Amino acid sequence: MAKSVKSRTGRIVAGIVLVGAIAGLVFVLKSSAEQKSWASSDGIVQERLRSGKSYSVKVEYPLPDGSKQVATLSENGPARHPGDRVTVRYDLRNGKVVDAALADNDQAHWVVGGMLGFVILGGVFANFIAWAPKPTTE
Repeated sequence: MAKSVKSRTGRIVAGIVLVGAIAGLVFVLKSSAEQKSWASSDGIVQERLRSGKSYSVKVEYPLPDGSKQVATLSENGPARHPGDRVTVRYDLRNGKVVDAALADNDQAHWVVGGMLGFVILGGVFANFIAWAPKPTTE
């Protein structure tokens, strides 16, 4: 028999879901803000790769020192094909690229953020139900 949301287990699960969703949303927002602060450069798609159900692209883009960087980046937005121009954001530390992403990666952050927002609303609703006082019968 399933336990009710008002049970001790239900309250704990509702709390864990809410805390987990809030932590996930904070992580997504922090990651998105961090990527927006990275340097950007125009690159050219060299190759489109498929791995299972996901796609990535091999992109060549210039760095500030004039050298060229080639990276395989996840494709979260529209399909890119060889020869297409894309904007690449990259994090440069000590003259080396430590992380890079396509600039259209913001779309993925919005989707994940929206999904986590709905989970947070559901978690808040479940917590209201779990912690509401039990009705008294008169």
